[in-house]
Formats: sequence, structure tokens, C-alpha cells
Amino acid sequence: MKKHLCWILLFFYPSTYLSAVNNLRIADIRSIGMGGNETLSSALFNPSLLALYANNRICINYFNRYGLQELGAFNGSVYFPNRILSFGINVSTFGYDAYRESQFRLLLAKQLNKQWALGVGFQYAFLQTELFEDKTGQLSTDIGLTFAPVDKLLIGLLIMNLPSVQLGDKSIEIKDFKTYLIQIGITWEVINTVFIVCTVENNDEQAVAGAVGIEYQPFKDFSIRTGIKGNPLLPSLGIGYCFPPFSVDVAIVYHPVLGISSGIGLQFTF
Repeated sequence: MKKHLCWILLFFYPSTYLSAVNNLRIADIRSIGMGGNETLSSALFNPSLLALYANNRICINYFNRYGLQELGAFNGSVYFPNRILSFGINVSTFGYDAYRESQFRLLLAKQLNKQWALGVGFQYAFLQTELFEDKTGQLSTDIGLTFAPVDKLLIGLLIMNLPSVQLGDKSIEIKDFKTYLIQIGITWEVINTVFIVCTVENNDEQAVAGAVGIEYQPFKDFSIRTGIKGNPLLPSLGIGYCFPPFSVDVAIVYHPVLGISSGIGLQFTF
């Protein structure tokens, strides 16, 4: 019975309640706690952010949808920022033994000047499942751009999965391999302890969607986060604690029909 429920969620709900969800593209848990504002919070979405990092880092994120182990998504990343050409590697996987989507990514980023940074992501995604005899995959490209007009204000642009090429059996329809997204975001550090982020996006299912989030640091090394994403409304909460060189983030997201999803992230800076 549980296995049948997983198949329903994988193939039915993504086209209805889970609009614009890409199971392979979960952001880092900090971003999820702030409403899922990925464009200016996560290099997993916007590769240009990699050029703005001050230190090398290793990131691990796990996100579980609705308390079902079979709907768990995991990703691990290594980032190496430098003045010549910043680069990173990411591996993501979603699903369980009978249905698994996986993705490998290479991220490249360059700080053009004090205001502009440009990034490109190249990824290969593929499907392993008992449902189809043939295999299918996708090669795609992401382009990210950030612009800092003044101090503590950052504007970002993300174009995801454009262009993309499907490999293998082209008759197999896999939503995660076809989703494109164009997103514009703004972040503003109001004061040293308050950080606001908002985004507006267009994707292949919604003409306009948006998200807004806030992070507050009541005392050193501890952060409280909240946010909301639209259509459907998905409120989120999160906390983060830093004990250098490590930091831990936890987040939950509430879906009005399917319930609570939760995630945890660990980061090591060196």
C-alpha cells in the first residue's frame, strides 16, 4: 500500500498540488526555511553565487517530503571559490530503489567586477526505475547573474534548464527533466541582524509565482527564519546554528493538502 502511495505522489501530485516542484533541485536547507527563495540564497540554483563565497565549503542537505522515506531527496556539494574561476561539484538523488532520479552538476562562476558576477551550471540527470524498460536522461544548462548596485543589496537572475536536451527514450515524460524556470530575486540586509529576500518567477506551469522570506539573528551564531511561497501557499520555518567551521540548518514546510516536509543541512567551511 505504501509503495502504491509513493507512485501516486510521484506521478499524479507533481502535475497538480506540487506545481513547479523539481525533486532533484532542492535548495540548501537555509533557503528552504526562508520560503524557498533560491536565486540569491543557493548556489545549487544560481551558480553565480559561488563567486561571492569567501571560503571553500562542503555542503550536505537532506529533505523529506510528507514523512515518506521514499520521497527523500539528498544532495552533496563541494565549492571552491577563487579569483580566477570559481567552481563546484554537486551530486543529487531522489526516490527509492524502484524509482530513483539522479543528477550530476558542474558549476563555474566568475566575479566580473565589484558589482557583477556570472555563473554557469552544466548538469546531467537520469532516471532508474522498474516502470520503464528503456532509460532516459537529460543534459541541460543553467545561467545565473548577480548585481550589487549598493552595499547590502543584491539582485539576481536565474535561467534554469535552458537549453536542455533529452537523451535516451524521448517518449518517457519525466517532469523533473523538463522543468524550466526564470527567476528574479532581491536580497536586502536591513541591519546586521535582519536579512530579507524575495523572488518572482516564471516556469512551464505558472505564468507568475513568488516567494518572500526573512532571517533574524537574535544573537551571535544563531538564526531564525521564516517565509512563504505562493500557489499553493507554502509557509516555512527554519533555524540555523553556527559553530565554526561547521553550521547546521533545519527547516520545515507546510503543504495545505499533503502536510509537513522537513529537512536538515550541514556545512563545513575550510
